[in-house]
Amino acid sequence: MKVLQIVWKELKKDYKSLLIFTGIMSLFFMWFVTFFDPELFAGLEEVFESYPEAIRQMIGEFYNLAEFGGFLNVYLFSMSWFYFGIYFILKSAQNIPKEIEDKTIDLVLSKPIPRTEFTLGKYLTHIIEILLIYYGVMMSVLLGILIFPSVTINGIFLNEIIFAFLYNFIFMVTLISTGFCFSTFLSSKKALALGLGVVIFFYAVGQFWKSFPEVAQEIKRISIFFYSDMSNLLVNHVWDNVGLHILVLLGYSVVLTTSSVIIFNKRDIPV
Repeated sequence: MKVLQIVWKELKKDYKSLLIFTGIMSLFFMWFVTFFDPELFAGLEEVFESYPEAIRQMIGEFYNLAEFGGFLNVYLFSMSWFYFGIYFILKSAQNIPKEIEDKTIDLVLSKPIPRTEFTLGKYLTHIIEILLIYYGVMMSVLLGILIFPSVTINGIFLNEIIFAFLYNFIFMVTLISTGFCFSTFLSSKKALALGLGVVIFFYAVGQFWKSFPEVAQEIKRISIFFYSDMSNLLVNHVWDNVGLHILVLLGYSVVLTTSSVIIFNKRDIPV
């Protein structure tokens, strides 16, 4: 299949920046693990309680900074859209438009490559890249747990932490799918603006829905951020609705990816 050839070509083109970004983020989060101090963060949690409700909603409904899972939820997973998401929205929203604007797509589409395979190849490249980055970050965090004396293995639920990385990876796929869908029919600037705009809107709804009037609070269900909240899992070790929320995120990505393929297949691009 041409899909794999396109993925391989894109990965070879981006492998240096991918390795640098993965290395930087992995080392950063390995170093970040050293900041965890149950006694210190237990004290900070009391200070955190005095913060406005809107600020506390940003990291999820449940939090416990004195537990390692709660620590990761606040400082890694709840902020992953900022650490990784914006970077991949930038990439996914500009990939195809950049090829059209630079006229390099003319050579690609003049070859016997179905547009469906071309689109899926571009999309899968972003998925593989974020998967590799998340694997590097996860391994660095797990390694940090083992080598740094400030973090004790007691009270750490490794199965939940590993699953949380998988869960958060699925959420990252929804962000990539959002930016990528706009890239199939808009210019790079418009795709980027709309991709970021939609994600920021989802973030506002998903994080601050409790601040809305009660009659309007069900709007939370349109936001992918509502379904990505892992605070109950990592703090209270409760798995309720986790499977359902993952299915919603996967369904969102499938719908947008399918739409991307259909839209790009019908788009008029003179060769």
